[in-house]
Amino acid sequence: MNKKIAGIISIILIAIIGIFSIGMKKENNTGADSETSSTTVSITDANGEKVELNKNPERVVVFDYGVADILKNLGVEIVGLPKDGKLPEILSVYADDKYTNVGSLKETDFEAVEALKPDLIIIGGRQAEDIDSFKEIAPTVYLATDGENYMNSFSTVLTDLGNLFDKQEEAASALEQIETKVADLNKTITEKGLSASVVMANEGGISLFSQASRYGIIYSDLGFKQIDENIEESTHGQQITFEYFLENKSDYLFVVDRGAVTGKGEAAQTLFDNEIMNKTDVAKNGNVVYLDSSVWYTMTGGIESTNIMIDEIADAIK
Repeated sequence: MNKKIAGIISIILIAIIGIFSIGMKKENNTGADSETSSTTVSITDANGEKVELNKNPERVVVFDYGVADILKNLGVEIVGLPKDGKLPEILSVYADDKYTNVGSLKETDFEAVEALKPDLIIIGGRQAEDIDSFKEIAPTVYLATDGENYMNSFSTVLTDLGNLFDKQEEAASALEQIETKVADLNKTITEKGLSASVVMANEGGISLFSQASRYGIIYSDLGFKQIDENIEESTHGQQITFEYFLENKSDYLFVVDRGAVTGKGEAAQTLFDNEIMNKTDVAKNGNVVYLDSSVWYTMTGGIESTNIMIDEIADAIK
């Protein structure tokens, strides 16, 4: 009888130990999975592909000025960025020598990048074709805001960077403020039924941009009507002459002066002060608006830069 009871007790004990061991194994596995998930984050790159990155990289090199703007406003330090040429005023903090110069937006100093031993490199559209060269140095992700779908893509980039650097609350707050401003401005513009043309002045010439362009935010998100539906798409827009505005009459004309950034060609305001342009309704009404070219041409997609863009348009239609 005692042997039988002892045998039963032994079986029960073995079963208990087995169940306990399985529970511990599951708990350990869950802990491991949790640890893995907490140390990496999935980022959506500019091509719409998912990229898995280690969270909170400490040595970050940034080539997109919009991303640099975001990280500055989220309180994330970087170690290097392109400083050849004219650094936008918004990013003047990076003029300090403690931030390494890694070339220009168009020409990368790969030796300087490699010397920094980065944990992460963030590139923009101007460096996209060299992505494989960057990947040989460190993990690299291509981030950029799509002008044609500005607010959606900006939201994705900002949210992803907030997750990557554990700055979710800061990113969400910044995004909410901008989305509110966009919605309010869109309401005003659509209620007034305003139309607009967007052009770039470039070394004595002018080019026109549509909704499906780098400046699509003016149409898609802010709500201006596009009066010409036959604009040819290219990186620097469709070449036109000033006679265009005599026939295509928009309520507002927004001008980006590329020469103000590159230092080439006469100033846009001088270029547009001519006999033909002065005959147009938009000029007579005082609705030719010269935008902050440093922001609109070199660093769209940032927190501060996007606020400036929205505020400029809002001020123009008051």
